[in-house]
Amino acid sequence: MATDTLDEIDIDLDEKKQRAIQVFSDNYIRTILSALMEQPKTALQISVETKISLTTVYRKLHLLMEENMIKISGEIAENGKKNFLYKSKLKSFHVTFSKNRFAVLVNTSGTCNFCLKTHA
Repeated sequence: MATDTLDEIDIDLDEKKQRAIQVFSDNYIRTILSALMEQPKTALQISVETKISLTTVYRKLHLLMEENMIKISGEIAENGKKNFLYKSKLKSFHVTFSKNRFAVLVNTSGTCNFCLKTHA
């Protein structure tokens, strides 16, 4: 069993807390991140696979780039056209909230031990 750990990101400013809640609560963003977790894809591939309009995909990809949750690479197709490939930097994320603390737990490296314990 893998012993990957979660990188914990503490969010201490109210504005950042609200931003994290908005990003992670967006259904389109969660769907796009899920589509990008295993292999890089073009915006068109994401749109076709998820049935999200291409305009919305590009808008959400831009937001995910601003939030540093995806990475971009490029490839040159046979016709010479450059295609951008997008890949999620996240494998899983968890939001925790208690009386005195709000945190986002992010796993970027593989199997999530938190998930294994929670869903076992």
